Amino acid sequence: MVQGVKKMNIGFIGAGKVGCSFGHYLKQQDLPIVGYYSRSKSSSFYAANLTRSSPLNFDELVKKSDYIFITTPDDVISNIWNQMLKYDLEGKFIFHMSGCLSSSVFTGYKDKNAHCYSLHPLYSFAGKNSSNLKNTIFSIEGENIEKIKPLLQKANINYFVIEEENKPLYHASAVFVSNYIVSLAKIAENLLIKCGLNKSQCVNGIYPLMESTINNIKESGIDNSLTGPIVRGDIHTVEKHLNNLDEYDEIYKSLGTIALEIAKVQKNLSNDTICELQKILRGDCNEKNCIDI
Repeated sequence: MVQGVKKMNIGFIGAGKVGCSFGHYLKQQDLPIVGYYSRSKSSSFYAANLTRSSPLNFDELVKKSDYIFITTPDDVISNIWNQMLKYDLEGKFIFHMSGCLSSSVFTGYKDKNAHCYSLHPLYSFAGKNSSNLKNTIFSIEGENIEKIKPLLQKANINYFVIEEENKPLYHASAVFVSNYIVSLAKIAENLLIKCGLNKSQCVNGIYPLMESTINNIKESGIDNSLTGPIVRGDIHTVEKHLNNLDEYDEIYKSLGTIALEIAKVQKNLSNDTICELQKILRGDCNEKNCIDI
């Protein structure tokens, strides 16, 4: 056991994708999971079986756990905390795993002599046993982070500390690269269906392209991974796209403007080409000042 950690019995309130997957990961790190509480008994039993622990009622969970992870939807966390305030929480370590909310949701925790934090993985949980978190980066927020370093070390968690006021911005960044990448894939699917492909063909076509782009980002960084008509300065291609996109033209323009900013950093385009592309994508500049916008 890591020095400085006397007891590390871990309990989960919430047995959904995050709770099950993270509990399974902690179990793989040889950490003791005492059990799960969930409004759904079947979910509690599933999570307990997955982690070789026990389905517990709320009272048992709080009393038996030294470390409590609240893995419910965001809107439920404050209600769970209000229930927990009825118990002796002295010396307990309590976490929620919301990406957007901070530890401030744990109002009055100092009066209970508890230690409260927000812990969030930059990971997309597709199912209840998505426990391959070894290379995942977690954000941690709260006071006295040093008190939980033994847990983080024992759990092999790679983390960075984030300030409370930055949680919404941080979570929005995760939404862009997780939730909205699915939205972009849906746009691509809709366009390809118009071209005559079926859904299976769309996935088979989209996935290798997305995968290769992600690999390029990993290998070369974001700024060096942009391909396509904007970075090449293909003005007429961009015009043809916009003439055929209908309801997606504004999304294309917004993302194209960001792509153009990346292209400008690469310094492969002439000022005239940049100016023309800005006109097409933004429509708010003139020949004289457009490259400074």
